[in-house]
Order: sequence, then C-alpha cells, then structure tokens
Amino acid sequence: MDLLSTSRLFSDFLAQRRYLRNVTPSTIEWYETAFKALQRTHGAEPPLTRTALHAFVVDLRQRGIKPISCNTYIKALNAFCKWLHDEGHAPDRLELQTLKLETRILQTLTDARIQTLLSPKPKTFDQWRLQALIALLLDTGVRIDEALTLRCLDVDYDNLLLTVFGKGRRAAGTAHLRLAPAAPHLRDQLPAPRRGHRALVAGPRAHADHDHQRYLHLLTEDLSASHQRVSILNRLG
Repeated sequence: MDLLSTSRLFSDFLAQRRYLRNVTPSTIEWYETAFKALQRTHGAEPPLTRTALHAFVVDLRQRGIKPISCNTYIKALNAFCKWLHDEGHAPDRLELQTLKLETRILQTLTDARIQTLLSPKPKTFDQWRLQALIALLLDTGVRIDEALTLRCLDVDYDNLLLTVFGKGRRAAGTAHLRLAPAAPHLRDQLPAPRRGHRALVAGPRAHADHDHQRYLHLLTEDLSASHQRVSILNRLG
C-alpha cells in the first residue's frame, strides 16, 4: 500500500470522481457513508487488507445491518479499492463479494386498483397534476423521481417518446409508452407542448433541479382523503 494515509487517498479518490468522472453529489455521499462505516470499525486510518475488509463486513452483520445495506457499503469500497489499484497505490486489487440476497417478488397492481387510481375526474390544477402523474407512472413504468424531474423538452409529443433521466441523473435513453391503447389518453392528460426546462408535472413554478421529494410529499398529501389510494401510490416509489 502507498505510504499516504488511507483517509488522504480516499480524499483524492473523491476528488477524481467529482471533477474527472463528474459523478453526482449523491454518489459522493454514498462513497463517504461507506468510508465512515469502515472507519467506525477500524478507526480514522482503516487498513485496506482483505482481512480488514472481511472484519468490517462481519462487524456490520453483528451490529444488525441488513445484507442489502452491507452490499451498498461493499460496492462503494470495491470502487475505492479498484481506484487504488488502477492508480498504482496498491499492488493487488481487493474486491469483496456481495452478500447473497433473497429474491423479492414485487407486487403488481390489479385492474381494480388501477381503476381506483384513474377514476376520479380532476377539477382543480392540483387534481389534474396528480392525475397526470399517476397516468404517466402507470403507462410508462418510470420511477417516481424520474417522473417528477421530467421536463417539457424531454417529451416528444409527436412520437410519444420520453427521454428519462435515471439514477445519478444520467441519460437513460428514450422510454417508449408500453401500453399503446393508453397512449392517446396519456397525451390528453399531459400538459400541452411547451419549450424550456420546466418540470412536466411537478408544479406550475417547478424546475427539474428542484427537490422532487418535496413535490412527492405534496402529491401524496392530495391523496390523504383516501387511504387506499395513498398506499397504492407509495408502492409505485
């Protein structure tokens, strides 16, 4: 291992990721959280050996950390270890295997629940916005955060194509509406074509860079009168 301290090397790793790889702030936070967890086990200057990394995972499990959370730490530290090897700071590349997880079967919506979501007739802007968001989620299958950060310029109304930004705000290409019979109905529910960077359904004064979780909170508040619809919308996230 290089004579530089582990924390100094980690700072260099973050700097390269931030300025040379242009990763998002959330990715930087992910790396930092994993490194702080490693420091909790091994101190301010944790040794980066296979034995030390194995001990770190054991410590996580003994503290009751779930396997899926352990895997997030493991993946972040694996990226750091790969960088150390690629930059010549470590002669060997260390890579921990992720923990085996149980396969989850996601619950899908029944026709009755879909009808419950789509049946109300909007009368106000807030109700129209909510109805448009629900229709967008059901027809395209995009994530809730992807829908709330979708901009008007990301929608091709002629061909009904969406340019969706996935995790990390990297372009995920175009997402076709998967239910052709619903496409004309969705076109009617989305706002009229407009230019610019305005958010499509987040609000009349919202922009894509705003905190979309705030708008998600406002939208779920609109459903507070019906517990069943609130539960269904929450599952979509």
